[in-house]
Amino acid sequence: MILSPVNLYGVDIKDFDKYINFTNNYLKEIQETKSEDVNTLTNEIYLSFYPIAKNIRFLSSYMFLNLLHKKRSILGNNARPGEDSHWEHYCKRGSWYPWLWTRELIEPTKSHEEMWNVFFNSFTRHARKNILENNIAQPDNLYMNLCLYLSSILYTFDLSDKYNYLMKEYKYIMNWPKNANILAVQIRRGETCTKDCSKTDRSTYSIDNYIKSINKLLEVNDYTHIYISTDSNEEIDIIKEKQPTWNLLYIPIDRTKFFRMEKTPIDLEEFCRIEPARIPFIVDSAIADLYFISQCKGYISTLSNSEFSKCGWYLQIATQKRICPYINMNNEEINLFDINNVLLL
Repeated sequence: MILSPVNLYGVDIKDFDKYINFTNNYLKEIQETKSEDVNTLTNEIYLSFYPIAKNIRFLSSYMFLNLLHKKRSILGNNARPGEDSHWEHYCKRGSWYPWLWTRELIEPTKSHEEMWNVFFNSFTRHARKNILENNIAQPDNLYMNLCLYLSSILYTFDLSDKYNYLMKEYKYIMNWPKNANILAVQIRRGETCTKDCSKTDRSTYSIDNYIKSINKLLEVNDYTHIYISTDSNEEIDIIKEKQPTWNLLYIPIDRTKFFRMEKTPIDLEEFCRIEPARIPFIVDSAIADLYFISQCKGYISTLSNSEFSKCGWYLQIATQKRICPYINMNNEEINLFDINNVLLL
């Protein structure tokens, strides 16, 4: 099943919510099996030097493969296979260890489980023991793999207490409306393009193009608010100026702290290695944007060329248990039901 680049009404699949409930239960039964049980099969999965969204995608993808073989996933203390050599010898960046994304947040001698637990409870001793869903239906072959992956990414994105509290703070500051119909729009600039978008390392679209896409979804959906996920203050200001009646939401952060491309693309991992004091801001903002995208009921983004965009979309589908209205700014079809196209390995 191939999805079109634009779906103004979303994709309604009969019993899709029950399918996800079923795979959520399947995951819980395997993942929550006691590790000391001699009959329990476990398999290690590994952290990456790539940004936090890709870590979520890697871990959830390898978890999916483990679930296919009824194996419980645990975090190993090695780097993702091949990364330590690539980082040290090809990139000339010194040792891969300790994990890049906690270098300013936790002692370097801690285990990868403890490092991951700074942000998430998944794959740790603090993982929440969830109650099994009652309203279930076993997916047929077309939907089983997709639903099992959606359950995997939802499990992986189980925020730690610290980050749950941070999300509550952001909701309070933004005056996040309860039970509202909110459209998420992801506009990435930062290290991927110059401020005038004249130089970029990927497909980039003007604010006018985003506004046209937003209007398409507003015309046929009763969205009351629009959540803007972006690393650029300028994009928010332009939307405010051109559409003053729109109710915009965006996390309250200082976007001047993001790395910004001037002449050539910026390697985010390398700059964070050189300037580790900026790591907490980079990770916090990414987690917050992914969380709030997941809480929305529609999505506009560059789904064909951004792993961050894909991560947000999969989390939204898993959370809402529905493929909500969406627009892929890349104007390319999406093969959501080919698991090889969904996984990041």
